[in-house]
Amino acid sequence: MKTQGWASRFLASLAPLAFVLAGSGCADSKSTGDVDTSRASEFGFQTSVRTSLVEEGKRVYLTYCIGCHGEKGDGNGEAARFLSPRPRDFVRANFKFSSTRAGLLPADVDLKRTITDGLKGSSMPGWDLLPARSVDALIAYIKSLSPRWEEQDSASPIPLVNDPYRAIADKTEAIERGKTIYHGFATCWTCHPSYVPEEEINSHLAKMENPTRDVFRDKLFESEGKPNKEGEMIFPPDFHRDFLRSGVQVDDLYRSIAAGITGTAMPTWVDSMTYKSEKTGELLVEPADVWAISYYVHSLMQSRPAKIAEADVSVRERPHRIYQVGEPFEPITIDDDTTTDVDFEED
Repeated sequence: MKTQGWASRFLASLAPLAFVLAGSGCADSKSTGDVDTSRASEFGFQTSVRTSLVEEGKRVYLTYCIGCHGEKGDGNGEAARFLSPRPRDFVRANFKFSSTRAGLLPADVDLKRTITDGLKGSSMPGWDLLPARSVDALIAYIKSLSPRWEEQDSASPIPLVNDPYRAIADKTEAIERGKTIYHGFATCWTCHPSYVPEEEINSHLAKMENPTRDVFRDKLFESEGKPNKEGEMIFPPDFHRDFLRSGVQVDDLYRSIAAGITGTAMPTWVDSMTYKSEKTGELLVEPADVWAISYYVHSLMQSRPAKIAEADVSVRERPHRIYQVGEPFEPITIDDDTTTDVDFEED
């Protein structure tokens, strides 16, 4: 009975406090509205999940990235002057390779792909050994370096249209179609090299109901250098010889061609691939033709000559013994008949 009486008195003493707190809560909800408690917020000594991720990302950045991209993330690290192309300027946030339309901010998956896979032919290596948590933190920190991420959200990826050639083993039709679109509709040879002679270009132009030409640009079979958004002269890749920084598989090529390359003359092609004949009204070009160009470009890359022919690769025929520490070394003897005398001529 004594215990029950003490508990009753304790609860009764809390009643006024509960009334004050309830009244205060009601007043706050009337003046400020309902508070969203679904998101982590900073209070006391605790920080939000977002802030913690940015702080962790800064530590990763200072460990691996500062040497090239610089303390401010402006691409002016100590090593930047020795590098071509220069490291990305995270303050301007013009990310070249993404699945979003050219000029728009990339999705996190695009930044993650670049960090993990690197950029072929540049000084950006693939950091595929970093834990996924560290990559996510690094992305959060990189996004904190530019005001663009405060003003805009990541854009939506380009539409992934159906690939009509995916299930067909023989890609000849796709490659031939891509050759026509490359030379006759998109006229990719105004920046990239042409891979057919001038007469054939005119044939493809006529097929796409574009005017033929009597005069073509100089060095038609080489890349045409053009300045990027930062004013630096860059050369579009020659698919017979140059690196493709953001991947060489057909799906990678589709992403780069369809989305375009931010800060360069490479536009977003997926929005321009609908073209009807002025004569018949039939559809001459459709979005799926981005896949045709991708297969054509992929075929150009596959036709590159091997750097080392199989006949030039030799395997060591004689096994070499591995000696343990302290074990006496026995030099390998070579038969006299295997040696060749060389005569030297004096000058």
